[in-house]
Formats: sequence, structure tokens, C-alpha cells
Amino acid sequence: MLNEILIILILSVIGIAVFKRLDIPAVLGYLVVGLFAGEHVFGWITDSHAIEQIAEIGVVFLLFTIGLEVSIPRLIAMRKIVFGIGLVQVIISTLSAMAVGMWLVGLSWQVAFAVGGALTMSSTAIVTKLLTDNYELHLPHGNISLGVLLFQDLAVVPFLVLIPIFAAQGDGSLVLPISLALAKGALAFAVIFYAGQHLVRPAVRAVAATHSHELFTLFILMIALLAAWLTWQLGLSLAMGAFLAGIMLAETEYQHHIENEIRPFRDVLMGLFFISVGSQFDWHIIINEPTAVAVLTLGLIIGKGIAIIAITRYAGYARGIAIKTGILLGQGSEFGFAVLAVAITTGLLELGLSQPIIAAIILSMAISPLLIKYNEVIACYFDPTYRTAVSQNESNIALACEHLDGHVILCGFGRTAQNLAQFLTRVNIPFIAIEIEATIVNEAREAGEPVFLGDSSNSEILRLAGIARARVLVISFTEIKTSEHIAKTARTLNRDIPMIIRTRDDRHLERLLECGADEVIPDTVESSMMLARHTLTALGEDQQAIDEMLDDARAGHYARVRAFFHSIEDVDLDTPDNHHLHSVEMLSTYHAVGSSIDSLKCLDRIHIIALRRNGVSSNDPLTEATLMAGDVLVIEGHPDDIQAAEIEIMAGL
Repeated sequence: MLNEILIILILSVIGIAVFKRLDIPAVLGYLVVGLFAGEHVFGWITDSHAIEQIAEIGVVFLLFTIGLEVSIPRLIAMRKIVFGIGLVQVIISTLSAMAVGMWLVGLSWQVAFAVGGALTMSSTAIVTKLLTDNYELHLPHGNISLGVLLFQDLAVVPFLVLIPIFAAQGDGSLVLPISLALAKGALAFAVIFYAGQHLVRPAVRAVAATHSHELFTLFILMIALLAAWLTWQLGLSLAMGAFLAGIMLAETEYQHHIENEIRPFRDVLMGLFFISVGSQFDWHIIINEPTAVAVLTLGLIIGKGIAIIAITRYAGYARGIAIKTGILLGQGSEFGFAVLAVAITTGLLELGLSQPIIAAIILSMAISPLLIKYNEVIACYFDPTYRTAVSQNESNIALACEHLDGHVILCGFGRTAQNLAQFLTRVNIPFIAIEIEATIVNEAREAGEPVFLGDSSNSEILRLAGIARARVLVISFTEIKTSEHIAKTARTLNRDIPMIIRTRDDRHLERLLECGADEVIPDTVESSMMLARHTLTALGEDQQAIDEMLDDARAGHYARVRAFFHSIEDVDLDTPDNHHLHSVEMLSTYHAVGSSIDSLKCLDRIHIIALRRNGVSSNDPLTEATLMAGDVLVIEGHPDDIQAAEIEIMAGL
């Protein structure tokens, strides 16, 4: 077993590195690793059953993270897409696949249901990655795709619950088993929900209060697997319990931290799952049955794509947007493999029968990135009116800006930009706003606002908006990738234009400055400063002194006010934060006691903010001060650098 694990790890490192360099999704890399290591190529994996058992836990963690991402406010905000387009797409795609499987292939309806469920899903990993890379998350087709993917994620759970029931019952009556499963599911939900409210949530806070990284991780792993074990004991799937546990923990303030803790386990175990799928895949099926594989692949890409196009059009979206959405979602999914794996392990689906389906899913996932890359070109080809509409929007912008000079360009016209527009209007400064949401554009234009439909990350749109003559460019998007892309594009068109970017917090401030921003306005920092202004004014402080303090705080891109003491839920492992505050009390046994501060080697990585001695704090130049027992050093930096500094202070290492 160890030999096989080492082979898998070596091949995975090489394979994922190569696929990463080629910018191909890691899912396909794992499948290729499994293919080469499996019995149909080199035969290095002989005990695939043991690997499958380990890999099944990967599916558990995958469903756990999906549960964590289920946000009730997000579902409500996107309900028309999620429970409209998403629900109809899953139903139509599943029934269509079932009809083809039963009437043309002769499958039983139970097997056809499993196949339909496997082919209904689209790849969340591929779609979200390519939308992010192409800066299309904020565009209409990106928003629709994310809503449909969200419902598909939710739909995985009933498929995983129903397939074992269908396998166990065969042609018998399903009323009692399904009713019993629903009752068990309700019981599991009630138990997990009650435990979450009264036991788990207080326990999570207590564990977090220990500040033990290991204990927190172990506790989350225990909760996920314990919930999975509970539903398994009730005769349901492991994944359902993990999903319910994720939903339960999503309501805590530690949601994002939990997700960061569980991600390494999920990624590694899901990698093993895809390797196990690849090891069972017989690539000869592509040569031996090319027609079946080709029909399934084209049916998956074209058939599902057309269904999504039709549903999106019926929902009221333009044909071009519907076509782009169909292209985005017209592929198989990693969830499809999970559904097939359950169908195979329960005996509902034979491994041989699954081979063409696995081949079709793999090929569709390989072809999809190329189609998505050219979704704009394809949409314009099949819908000339879409290109005309885009051209008309560009013409409207060009006409409106033809004689503008010294104006302000607003990228995005949400609430923040609309408030800014009111102030610009009051001081008679002309502006033009570029907004991607048609509803906002229509309502604003009816009110007489100079707002136009367009993608402000498009260089041609910015050029037509008169960026060469504009006085200021303001970017108000909350999506950081979009803001970065607009900033880089704008800077190439006009190197000297002042650029102001709004962001939710200051974590991305340096990145945005590197992209060309002159000023970055973090909502959280500015709101705290406005709070300070109102509080000091209410206390009767001099208004000029208050303004001077706030101007001083804004100097150097908020350098003096960005650092703060972080709680565990503030930690974001995806976005390194160099502005953590931390207090270190000097004990008599510490190595640094008796030494000067400037003798510490860690000073090149952290900042000394203050030295507290005998209850009095000093932030005067401190480098020559000699540390004494009882002193408290207040330091600022990245968590890793702070930890290294603390080790040096304690032990001199």
C-alpha cells in the first residue's frame, strides 16, 4: 500500500505541476495520473479498492465545504436564478438523459436516473476558474452561471441519497423506502441542527478561544466525520451528514476559517478520488467505441448547452447572454464522477457500462476551456444581433463622450458610485458611468443619469468613454480581480490619469496600488475614521484638530491605522495581511531581557509600535531601549513574521 501511495504522490506532483503550467484544471491532472497508474496502462495501482475507501472521505469533505458555502442571504439574493434557471435546468437535463438512456440504450429507469444525475452537473472548478481568469464573474452570463452551479451543488445531495435506495429496492415499491429516507433525513437534520445550536457552536467558540491551531483543525474534522457517521448509521449517505454539518457551521462566525482549515484535507482526498476514477477508466473505450463516446460527448456539450440556452432565454435574458451561459455550463463535472462512483459501488451501474460516460465527462471537461475562452466570438457568430447590441452600446458611449473633457469616469454604478454622482452633480463636474447591470442602467437613464451599459474592463469601452481626456477614474467594484484588471487596462490607456479605487477592506490595498491606483479607499477603515470624527465632534473636540488627525491617519495609505489586533475569524489564509498587531510580555526567562531592541534580528520583518513599561506606553524611538522583565512590546507584521519574532524574543532562535 505504501508503494502505491508513493507512486501516486510522485505522479501527482509531476502531473499537477505540468497541468498547472499549461493552465489546465487540476481535476484533469488527477484523472490522467490515475489513468497512467491504473491497470489499463502501467498497472502500478493494484489495490484500488483501498484507495477508493480513502478517497470516499474526499467526497465527504467536498460536500462539507459545499454546505459551508450555502449562504441563506446569497440564496435569497439569487433566488430567481438558483431556484428558477438552476432548478429547471437540473430537471430538464436529468429527464432528457433518462429518456435517451431508456429509449435508445435500453437502460432501466433507475440506472438512467443515475446516469442523468451524473451528466446534469457542470464543473464548478472549471467554470469559476475561467470566469475569474477572464474577469467575467461580474458579467450577466457569469452571474447566471454561478447561480445555476449553486443549485447543482445542492442537487448533488438528493442524487447521492436516492441512488443507493434505487439500487437496494430494484423494481420493488419505492414509496416506503423514500418516505423512510425522508424521515431519516429530517431526523438527521433535526439532530444536527439542534446539536449545532446548543452544543457545536458554543464548543467552536471555546476551542477557538484556546488559540490552538491543531485543536481547532481536529475539532472541525471530528464534527464533519461525526455528522457523516450519523447519517450513515441512519442508512443514508456519508456525504449528506457532512453537507448538513457544513450548513450548520456556516452560521457561525468562523465559517471562512473553517473552510481554510478543511481545504487541504478536501483537496488531497478529492485528488485521491479522481485518481481512483482515472485508475478504473479504460481508455481503450475511445478507440473501441468512438461513436458512443462521440455521441455522449457532443450530447453533453451541445445538448445540455442548448437546454441551458433555451431556459435562460425563457427567463428573459438576451440571446447572446443565453448562448454564453450555455457554453459556460456545457460540460461534465467532478460531481458527475461522485454520482457514478456511488452508482457503481452500490451495484446499480456496471463498471463497463460507465466507461463511455466517464470518457464523455473527461473529454467535455478537456474541451470546455477552449469553448469558454471564445464564448464571445461564438455568441456573436450565432447571434449577430448580440454583436449589434454591443456595438450600439459602444456607439452610445462614444456619442455621449464625444465632446466631454475633464470629466469623471465611474466604473460601476452601485450605491457607492450613485452617492458620489450626486456630489459631482452638485459641483457641476461632468461624469459618465459604465455599468454592466441592465436594470440599473435602464432605471438610471430614465432618471436622466449619464449611465451606459458596458464592461468597463474592456479597453475599447474605456477609450470610447474618453479616458484620454478624463480628469479622474473611479472604480467602485467590490470584486478585487475586476478592479485590478480595470486598473491595469486604464493605466495602459492613460498613464497620468488619477485613479481612485474603492474596496471593502485594506487587505488588497498594496495589490491595487501596484496595479496603478493613486488612492485606495477601504470601506472598513474609512467607516472607522468617520466614526471617530462623529464621536470626537460629539465630545466637543476642535473641528480643525479632528481634521488634522484624520488627514494624518490617511497619510501613507492609512499606514498608521491599518494595524489591529485580530481574532481567529479575522484570519484569511488566502490573502496575507501584514498589519496584524500583537502584544508580547517580557518574562524574566526570555532571552531578549537585558538586550536592546535594535539587537533583535527580526526587526527587518516586523515593526515595533510601542513599548509599555510600568503601565505607561511610549511610541518614541525605541531601538536603543533595553528590554526588562514586565515590559510589553506591541509589534506589527505578518502572522508568520510575528511568530518568528516571538520565538527570537523567547529563545533567541
